[in-house]
Amino acid sequence: MQSKHPREKDGLRFLCITPKYRHGAHTTPVDLDVMATYFGPFGDIYRRDKRTPWTGESYVDINPGDAKSLSIEDGDYVWIDADPQDRPYRGAKPDDPDYKVARLMCRARYYTGTPRGVLRMWFNMYQATHGTVKAHETRPDKLAKNPETQYQAIFRYGGHQSTTRAWLRPTLMTDSLVRKDVFGQQIGQGFAADVHCPVGAPKESYVKIAKAEDGGMDAHGLWRPARLGYRPTYENEEMKKYLEGGFIAVDQ
Repeated sequence: MQSKHPREKDGLRFLCITPKYRHGAHTTPVDLDVMATYFGPFGDIYRRDKRTPWTGESYVDINPGDAKSLSIEDGDYVWIDADPQDRPYRGAKPDDPDYKVARLMCRARYYTGTPRGVLRMWFNMYQATHGTVKAHETRPDKLAKNPETQYQAIFRYGGHQSTTRAWLRPTLMTDSLVRKDVFGQQIGQGFAADVHCPVGAPKESYVKIAKAEDGGMDAHGLWRPARLGYRPTYENEEMKKYLEGGFIAVDQ
């Protein structure tokens, strides 16, 4: 309990988890424009703010207390950086053109269910590529869609894999491994698909997070739902009344 992550001295003090949201991974929320719109709180089918890479965009959940300590407002764009030794890729340098493509930028969402010191981002999002970044920066509509392949990103820059990586554990690659079968309780030894193989998507890493841009329209001021008082820590009187059950009438 007294130990510290070796990169904490460099500002990497948040545990960033990228869990698999089942219906996000299996019902194509980033394949259909209408589903991308409703997948998170930043959807807009009309894309009024042209910074939005598509009809929706990815976001990271952050505890409001952590966000406020870093001057990050609900809805702001943020940069998320992991261990620079190998992420967003090995040998990356800030003046490298590839670095702009790979460094993770996303929206920050205040989420009171997120513990202090933890960030959460769903891992089922199509991340940026060289083609989508070029499109986002040059197309009149700023859509992050590769004109040659039609690949559509839901990030302006980077993606969750900019901050996480997979580890190939040696114990998962030995023919002498004792393991349980995929189904049932039988104990066996050696190869078994999805048990013996080095499987699994990148899931977590230590990161640092910093504000990139204001969340308000065209990078000015607060994101509108926060400004109107309908977001955590920004509640207007009407919202406070709603949270207290003030709009419920009970017959005596």
